[in-house]
Amino acid sequence: MDIHVLVIEDDIAYGEMIREALRHYGYQVTLALSATSGLDIVRQQPIDIVISDLNMPGMNGIELAQRLVQMYLDIPIVLITGLHDLSLVKKALNMGVSDYLIKPIKIDEIPVVIERNLERKRLESHRIQENKAHILFKTIKALLRALDAKDPYTSGHSQRVVKLANKMADALNLTDDERFTLTLAAYLHDIGKIGIPDNILQKSASLADYELRRAKDHPIIGSQIIGEIEELADVASIVRHHHERYDGTGYPDGLKGEAIPFFARIIAIIDAYEALVSDRVYRKGISREEALREIERNAGTQFDPYLTKIFLNIMREEQTSVSTPPEDLNSDKTPAIETVPIHSPLPEEKAKNQSH
Repeated sequence: MDIHVLVIEDDIAYGEMIREALRHYGYQVTLALSATSGLDIVRQQPIDIVISDLNMPGMNGIELAQRLVQMYLDIPIVLITGLHDLSLVKKALNMGVSDYLIKPIKIDEIPVVIERNLERKRLESHRIQENKAHILFKTIKALLRALDAKDPYTSGHSQRVVKLANKMADALNLTDDERFTLTLAAYLHDIGKIGIPDNILQKSASLADYELRRAKDHPIIGSQIIGEIEELADVASIVRHHHERYDGTGYPDGLKGEAIPFFARIIAIIDAYEALVSDRVYRKGISREEALREIERNAGTQFDPYLTKIFLNIMREEQTSVSTPPEDLNSDKTPAIETVPIHSPLPEEKAKNQSH
């Protein structure tokens, strides 16, 4: 698999030198001339590692690292610095920066630093995956019961999202670890609604603009809650980005296409479908087939077209099955996670006449 390196360097000649050297070593490289441009690239395409100058006009390398850490995209960040800035780099390492290179850079050291940090990321992911099961039950019990107590009217939404997520996991041949992560994210995707006022969550009329803006904070709140648990950083990323749109017009970070975490793209489709077919205090749900047509209509704009096709195939094959009634989601296997009543999607359609 190609490794995609993002180099951020405001000195054009120096940046081009690093880019060409890394291409010589077989890496796929994109060069940005500012941290702001680098962030735009991260929003547009998947990046495996970032190598950034520390001192740049505008946003510097440390501020860039803070933004990436807040986005829970789990991208290793390597800063390029001079000897005089080492004390600042030590501070940056405590804030989430992965490594550093000292100018003048020795070209043959860069691949070593890249591979070291990618391997560190792989090992850490493996360690976290092994530990994740030990914290699962107490996390889900505490968070989801609190959420259900806030608004029991929409209890059950996330269980239905979980069941559909497991259908997608089957179709995609996910590993047990991948299925585990997707299931956790499906259960917890709306946990941030704990931080949304009841008068917004339960409002039957259209939301005012300021209420809609507040409602859209729930992925950020949810990711911050889950992100407090180191072992759930990948779940926090999915939760934060499950309202991103494939065309880049979603929220909270405007990620586009494959820059959106893969599992977040899955949850986005399922969450929207489940919201469409479910009754809410402010409107009745639409039919299953109408909802599927709406999902299909938004493939390539709101939703990943590849994943949309898989989802539609699953749902329409189920409709034609004699043995499985279309409305029966309870017949599908769900991982051994205790069922706890939880919450529904935020009704953004109350402001925009749409349920996704």
